[in-house]
Amino acid sequence: MSYELVDGRVVTPEGCELNVAHHCNLGCASCSHLSPVFRRSVVDPEVVRRDLGLLARFLRARFVKVLGGEPLLHKQLVPILDIIRESGIAPRVLVCTNGVLLPRMRDDFWSRVDEVEVSIYPGRELSDDELAHVRRQAERHQTTLTVSYYSHFRYSYSEVGTEDARLVEQIFTTCQVAHVWRCHTVYEGHFFRCPQAVFLPRVIGRPEDPWADALPIEDRPDLAERLLAYLTSPRPLAACRNCLGSAGRRMPHHQLPRAEFLAPQRRPTEELLDREFLARLADEPDHDDGCAVADPEDWRARVHGVRERI
Repeated sequence: MSYELVDGRVVTPEGCELNVAHHCNLGCASCSHLSPVFRRSVVDPEVVRRDLGLLARFLRARFVKVLGGEPLLHKQLVPILDIIRESGIAPRVLVCTNGVLLPRMRDDFWSRVDEVEVSIYPGRELSDDELAHVRRQAERHQTTLTVSYYSHFRYSYSEVGTEDARLVEQIFTTCQVAHVWRCHTVYEGHFFRCPQAVFLPRVIGRPEDPWADALPIEDRPDLAERLLAYLTSPRPLAACRNCLGSAGRRMPHHQLPRAEFLAPQRRPTEELLDREFLARLADEPDHDDGCAVADPEDWRARVHGVRERI
Protein backbone atom coordinates (compact mmCIF):
# COMPACT_ATOMS: atom_id res chain seq x y z
CA MET A 1 0.00 0.00 0.00
CA SER A 2 1.08 3.54 -0.70
CA TYR A 3 0.01 7.01 0.35
CA GLU A 4 -3.27 8.51 -0.81
CA LEU A 5 -4.75 11.98 -0.81
CA VAL A 6 -8.33 11.73 0.45
CA ASP A 7 -10.57 14.70 1.28
CA GLY A 8 -7.61 17.02 1.66
CA ARG A 9 -5.58 14.71 3.91
CA VAL A 10 -2.68 12.36 3.22
CA VAL A 11 -3.60 8.85 4.33
CA THR A 12 -0.60 6.75 5.32
CA PRO A 13 -0.88 2.94 5.53
CA GLU A 14 1.19 2.98 8.73
CA GLY A 15 1.47 5.45 11.59
CA CYS A 16 3.42 8.41 12.80
CA GLU A 17 5.76 8.53 15.76
CA LEU A 18 6.20 10.84 18.71
CA ASN A 19 9.38 10.67 20.79
CA VAL A 20 8.21 11.95 24.16
CA ALA A 21 11.51 11.36 26.02
CA HIS A 22 14.86 11.46 24.27
CA HIS A 23 16.86 9.95 27.12
CA CYS A 24 16.62 6.34 28.30
CA ASN A 25 17.16 4.17 31.37
CA LEU A 26 19.23 1.73 29.28
CA GLY A 27 22.37 2.16 27.18
CA CYS A 28 21.90 -0.18 24.23
CA ALA A 29 24.89 -0.19 21.91
CA SER A 30 24.09 1.47 18.57
CA CYS A 31 20.60 2.53 19.66
CA SER A 32 18.98 3.81 16.46
CA HIS A 33 17.59 6.88 18.27
CA LEU A 34 20.98 7.61 19.88
CA SER A 35 19.24 7.87 23.24
CA PRO A 36 22.31 7.08 25.40
CA VAL A 37 23.92 10.40 24.48
CA PHE A 38 20.88 12.55 25.26
CA ARG A 39 20.62 14.06 28.70
CA ARG A 40 17.18 14.27 30.31
CA SER A 41 14.92 15.76 27.66
CA VAL A 42 11.14 15.42 27.35
CA VAL A 43 8.53 16.86 25.03
CA ASP A 44 6.21 19.64 26.21
CA PRO A 45 2.57 18.44 26.17
CA GLU A 46 1.44 21.79 24.74
CA VAL A 47 3.86 21.38 21.83
CA VAL A 48 2.28 17.99 21.17
CA ARG A 49 -1.18 19.58 21.26
CA ARG A 50 -0.13 22.27 18.79
CA ASP A 51 1.69 19.96 16.36
CA LEU A 52 -0.79 17.09 16.23
CA GLY A 53 -3.80 19.38 16.25
CA LEU A 54 -2.55 21.12 13.12
CA LEU A 55 -1.12 18.02 11.43
CA ALA A 56 -4.41 16.13 11.90
CA ARG A 57 -6.03 18.50 9.39
CA PHE A 58 -3.64 17.24 6.70
CA LEU A 59 -2.63 13.71 7.72
CA ARG A 60 -4.53 10.56 8.68
CA ALA A 61 -2.50 7.71 10.19
CA ARG A 62 -3.45 4.22 11.35
CA PHE A 63 -1.87 4.87 14.75
CA VAL A 64 0.40 7.16 16.72
CA LYS A 65 3.35 5.35 18.28
CA VAL A 66 4.71 6.93 21.46
CA LEU A 67 8.34 6.07 22.12
CA GLY A 68 11.75 7.49 22.98
CA GLY A 69 14.27 7.09 24.48
CA GLU A 70 12.08 5.50 27.08
CA PRO A 71 8.57 7.03 27.02
CA LEU A 72 7.64 5.80 30.51
CA LEU A 73 10.20 8.25 31.92
CA HIS A 74 7.91 11.17 30.98
CA LYS A 75 6.05 12.27 34.12
CA GLN A 76 3.22 13.73 32.01
CA LEU A 77 2.79 10.73 29.76
CA VAL A 78 -0.89 10.21 30.59
CA PRO A 79 -1.90 13.80 29.65
CA ILE A 80 0.08 13.40 26.42
CA LEU A 81 -1.83 10.22 25.60
CA ASP A 82 -5.08 12.18 26.08
CA ILE A 83 -3.83 14.94 23.79
CA ILE A 84 -2.95 12.43 21.08
CA ARG A 85 -6.42 10.88 21.29
CA GLU A 86 -8.12 14.27 21.21
CA SER A 87 -6.18 15.34 18.11
CA GLY A 88 -8.04 12.82 15.97
CA ILE A 89 -4.98 12.15 13.83
CA ALA A 90 -5.29 8.36 14.28
CA PRO A 91 -7.77 5.88 15.78
CA ARG A 92 -5.15 3.97 17.80
CA VAL A 93 -2.48 4.95 20.32
CA LEU A 94 0.54 2.66 20.82
CA VAL A 95 3.37 2.87 23.33
CA CYS A 96 6.75 1.25 22.63
CA THR A 97 8.87 0.58 25.73
CA ASN A 98 11.79 -1.49 27.01
CA GLY A 99 9.40 -2.64 29.74
CA VAL A 100 11.61 -1.95 32.75
CA LEU A 101 9.10 0.52 34.25
CA LEU A 102 5.98 -1.11 32.86
CA PRO A 103 5.01 -3.09 35.99
CA ARG A 104 4.73 0.24 37.87
CA MET A 105 2.26 1.81 35.42
CA ARG A 106 -1.15 2.51 36.87
CA ASP A 107 -4.65 2.02 35.51
CA ASP A 108 -4.76 5.58 34.14
CA PHE A 109 -1.97 4.61 31.72
CA TRP A 110 -3.41 1.26 30.66
CA SER A 111 -6.86 2.71 30.07
CA ARG A 112 -5.50 5.18 27.51
CA VAL A 113 -3.50 2.93 25.21
CA ASP A 114 -4.69 0.51 22.55
CA GLU A 115 -1.42 -1.38 22.32
CA VAL A 116 1.86 -1.68 24.20
CA GLU A 117 4.93 -2.99 22.37
CA VAL A 118 7.62 -4.30 24.72
CA SER A 119 11.21 -4.86 23.61
CA ILE A 120 13.01 -7.24 25.96
CA TYR A 121 16.82 -7.12 26.09
CA PRO A 122 19.33 -9.58 27.63
CA GLY A 123 20.02 -8.78 31.27
CA ARG A 124 17.15 -6.28 31.44
CA GLU A 125 14.22 -8.66 31.11
CA LEU A 126 11.15 -8.61 33.34
CA SER A 127 10.78 -11.38 35.89
CA ASP A 128 8.09 -13.98 35.32
CA ASP A 129 5.94 -12.37 38.03
CA GLU A 130 6.38 -8.89 36.53
CA LEU A 131 5.50 -10.08 33.05
CA ALA A 132 2.46 -11.93 34.39
CA HIS A 133 1.31 -8.74 36.12
CA VAL A 134 1.77 -6.76 32.91
CA ARG A 135 -0.24 -9.34 30.95
CA ARG A 136 -3.06 -9.16 33.50
CA GLN A 137 -3.15 -5.38 33.28
CA ALA A 138 -3.27 -5.50 29.49
CA GLU A 139 -6.04 -8.08 29.51
CA ARG A 140 -8.08 -6.19 32.10
CA HIS A 141 -7.96 -3.00 30.04
CA GLN A 142 -8.34 -4.81 26.68
CA THR A 143 -4.96 -3.50 25.59
CA THR A 144 -3.03 -5.46 22.98
CA LEU A 145 0.35 -6.51 24.36
CA THR A 146 3.17 -7.38 21.96
CA VAL A 147 6.44 -8.69 23.39
CA SER A 148 9.57 -9.02 21.25
CA TYR A 149 12.83 -10.47 22.52
CA TYR A 150 16.04 -8.95 21.13
CA SER A 151 19.30 -10.85 21.07
CA HIS A 152 21.01 -8.65 18.45
CA PHE A 153 21.08 -5.09 17.14
CA ARG A 154 22.39 -3.72 13.88
CA TYR A 155 24.77 -0.79 13.70
CA SER A 156 22.52 2.17 12.97
CA TYR A 157 24.85 4.94 11.84
CA SER A 158 28.42 6.00 11.12
CA GLU A 159 30.06 9.06 12.66
CA VAL A 160 32.29 9.33 9.58
CA GLY A 161 29.66 8.58 6.93
CA THR A 162 30.37 8.13 3.24
CA GLU A 163 30.94 10.24 0.15
CA ASP A 164 29.65 7.47 -2.15
CA ALA A 165 26.40 8.91 -3.52
CA ARG A 166 25.38 5.60 -5.07
CA LEU A 167 25.79 3.80 -1.76
CA VAL A 168 23.75 6.50 0.01
CA GLU A 169 20.97 5.95 -2.51
CA GLN A 170 21.07 2.17 -1.95
CA ILE A 171 20.86 2.63 1.82
CA PHE A 172 17.91 4.98 1.44
CA THR A 173 15.92 2.90 -1.05
CA THR A 174 16.26 -0.28 1.05
CA CYS A 175 15.58 1.43 4.38
CA GLN A 176 12.79 -0.37 6.20
CA VAL A 177 12.44 2.52 8.66
CA ALA A 178 11.44 4.92 5.89
CA HIS A 179 9.70 2.64 3.39
CA VAL A 180 8.34 -0.48 5.16
CA TRP A 181 7.68 0.49 8.77
CA ARG A 182 7.31 4.17 7.76
CA CYS A 183 8.43 5.57 11.10
CA HIS A 184 7.47 9.14 10.23
CA THR A 185 8.27 11.40 13.17
CA VAL A 186 6.75 14.58 14.58
CA TYR A 187 9.29 16.78 16.36
CA GLU A 188 9.04 20.41 17.48
CA GLY A 189 6.76 21.74 14.77
CA HIS A 190 8.31 19.63 12.01
CA PHE A 191 7.54 16.36 10.24
CA PHE A 192 10.42 13.99 9.48
CA ARG A 193 10.42 10.95 7.25
CA CYS A 194 12.32 8.95 9.90
CA PRO A 195 13.61 9.46 13.46
CA GLN A 196 17.23 9.18 12.36
CA ALA A 197 16.78 12.40 10.38
CA VAL A 198 15.79 14.05 13.67
CA PHE A 199 18.56 12.77 15.92
CA LEU A 200 21.65 12.25 13.76
CA PRO A 201 22.29 15.95 13.01
CA ARG A 202 21.97 16.71 16.73
CA VAL A 203 24.63 14.20 17.75
CA ILE A 204 27.28 13.77 15.09
CA GLY A 205 28.39 17.40 15.05
CA ARG A 206 27.98 18.01 11.35
CA PRO A 207 27.46 21.66 10.34
CA GLU A 208 24.37 21.02 8.19
CA ASP A 209 21.03 22.53 9.13
CA PRO A 210 19.40 20.17 11.70
CA TRP A 211 16.06 20.89 10.03
CA ALA A 212 17.33 20.11 6.53
CA ASP A 213 15.35 16.86 6.28
CA ALA A 214 12.15 18.23 7.82
CA LEU A 215 8.87 19.54 6.48
CA PRO A 216 7.54 22.38 8.67
CA ILE A 217 4.04 21.76 10.03
CA GLU A 218 2.43 24.99 8.88
CA ASP A 219 -1.14 26.17 8.56
CA ARG A 220 -1.18 26.58 4.78
CA PRO A 221 -3.67 25.26 2.22
CA ASP A 222 -1.11 23.24 0.25
CA LEU A 223 0.37 21.36 3.23
CA ALA A 224 -1.28 18.05 2.27
CA GLU A 225 0.15 18.23 -1.25
CA ARG A 226 3.56 19.18 0.09
CA LEU A 227 3.39 16.35 2.61
CA LEU A 228 2.53 13.82 -0.09
CA ALA A 229 5.41 15.03 -2.27
CA TYR A 230 7.79 14.83 0.69
CA LEU A 231 6.74 11.28 1.59
CA THR A 232 7.01 9.98 -1.97
CA SER A 233 10.25 11.71 -2.95
CA PRO A 234 12.91 9.25 -4.25
CA ARG A 235 15.72 11.53 -3.10
CA PRO A 236 17.82 10.40 -0.09
CA LEU A 237 17.79 12.57 2.99
CA ALA A 238 20.83 14.51 4.16
CA ALA A 239 21.03 12.18 7.19
CA CYS A 240 21.41 9.18 4.86
CA ARG A 241 25.06 10.10 4.38
CA ASN A 242 25.69 8.89 7.94
CA CYS A 243 22.75 6.55 8.48
CA LEU A 244 23.06 2.83 7.76
CA GLY A 245 19.33 2.46 7.18
CA SER A 246 18.38 -1.16 7.87
CA ALA A 247 21.65 -2.70 6.64
CA GLY A 248 24.15 -2.13 9.43
CA ARG A 249 26.24 -5.09 10.49
CA ARG A 250 24.51 -7.33 13.03
CA MET A 251 26.04 -7.61 16.51
CA PRO A 252 25.07 -9.22 19.82
CA HIS A 253 23.00 -6.83 21.87
CA HIS A 254 24.84 -5.30 24.83
CA GLN A 255 24.78 -2.30 27.09
CA LEU A 256 27.42 0.42 27.01
CA PRO A 257 28.29 3.22 29.45
CA ARG A 258 27.13 6.58 28.14
CA ALA A 259 30.72 7.78 27.62
CA GLU A 260 31.51 4.80 25.38
CA PHE A 261 28.46 4.92 23.11
CA LEU A 262 29.93 6.97 20.26
CA ALA A 263 33.27 5.17 19.85
CA PRO A 264 32.08 2.04 17.95
CA GLN A 265 30.48 4.25 15.28
CA ARG A 266 33.67 6.21 14.57
CA ARG A 267 34.27 4.29 11.36
CA PRO A 268 33.18 4.90 7.76
CA THR A 269 29.82 3.68 6.52
CA GLU A 270 31.55 1.07 4.37
CA GLU A 271 33.06 -0.64 7.44
CA LEU A 272 29.79 -0.82 9.37
CA LEU A 273 27.57 -1.98 6.51
CA ASP A 274 26.26 -5.50 5.93
CA ARG A 275 26.55 -5.64 2.15
CA GLU A 276 24.89 -9.03 1.90
CA PHE A 277 21.83 -7.88 3.83
CA LEU A 278 21.73 -4.64 1.82
CA ALA A 279 21.49 -6.71 -1.38
CA ARG A 280 18.82 -8.95 0.15
CA LEU A 281 16.70 -5.94 1.10
CA ALA A 282 16.81 -4.75 -2.50
CA ASP A 283 15.00 -7.98 -3.47
CA GLU A 284 12.94 -8.45 -0.29
CA PRO A 285 12.18 -5.05 1.30
CA ASP A 286 10.45 -6.53 4.35
CA HIS A 287 12.99 -9.29 5.06
CA ASP A 288 13.49 -9.98 8.78
CA ASP A 289 16.63 -8.35 10.17
CA GLY A 290 17.47 -11.25 12.46
CA CYS A 291 17.50 -9.22 15.67
CA ALA A 292 14.31 -10.26 17.48
CA VAL A 293 12.17 -13.32 18.11
CA ALA A 294 8.69 -13.68 19.58
CA ASP A 295 9.32 -16.88 21.54
CA PRO A 296 11.21 -16.42 24.84
CA GLU A 297 12.69 -19.92 24.72
CA ASP A 298 14.14 -19.31 21.25
CA TRP A 299 15.51 -16.02 22.55
CA ARG A 300 17.14 -17.60 25.61
CA ALA A 301 18.75 -20.24 23.40
CA ARG A 302 20.03 -17.58 21.01
CA VAL A 303 21.39 -15.39 23.82
CA HIS A 304 23.05 -18.41 25.44
CA GLY A 305 24.63 -19.33 22.11
CA VAL A 306 26.03 -15.82 21.73
CA ARG A 307 27.48 -15.87 25.23
CA GLU A 308 29.02 -19.30 24.64
CA ARG A 309 30.81 -18.02 21.50
CA ILE A 310 32.08 -14.99 23.40
